[in-house]
Amino acid sequence: MDAQAIADYLAYSPVFAPLAAQDRLDLAGRMRPRHFGKGEIVFHQDDPAGHVYLIASGTVRISTEDESGQEVVIALIRGGDVFGELALFDEGQRSATVTALTETMAFALASRDFNDVISRNPGAMRQMLALLARRIRHSTGHIEDLVFLDLPGRVAKCLLDQNEILGADGVVALTQEDIARFVGATRVAVNRVLVDLERRGLLRLGRGSIAITDTTGLKREIHHEIK
Repeated sequence: MDAQAIADYLAYSPVFAPLAAQDRLDLAGRMRPRHFGKGEIVFHQDDPAGHVYLIASGTVRISTEDESGQEVVIALIRGGDVFGELALFDEGQRSATVTALTETMAFALASRDFNDVISRNPGAMRQMLALLARRIRHSTGHIEDLVFLDLPGRVAKCLLDQNEILGADGVVALTQEDIARFVGATRVAVNRVLVDLERRGLLRLGRGSIAITDTTGLKREIHHEIK
């Protein structure tokens, strides 16, 4: 893909759209295409930071480890979204691990190159700060879910959230292991919940995917415990 084609794609990104066409073309010339196979690690938690990534196609999983070393999924990021953005604000280590959930094509941009251009455009900087704010709110909400929702509620909310985020039209392409990582539970415990929800007609289990058949019923599963 040549620089002009990349620049045209950048015009659809909320972060890059506020830039002038020439600035987008400048950035496009500095970007490097990266392809990641399904299951491939983009970078590990605590790796040196230095690049931000824009996903052209595919989906990646952002995760970290709890105190016991168990993987906890923070978010799924899909085509058109940016990840690794903390590298733009400091030179510290990566705060999470990013894994390609599907075949993924992304454009990598060195933070120094991004900052050279974005520092001249306050609109783009506001978009990046808004992105950070959304990520922080999402992480805070995820922590609240782990603390205050019982397991069926966490599973139901995970399915509904991912259906909305990924535009899945009712069929969420997550394995039971993926859901277990999202909700902070074992796969066996998640399987019991899913089997019960299927028995009650709220969803239908498939191979590597789950079809939501009763959105209203799933929403009723989400209620906070008082602890």
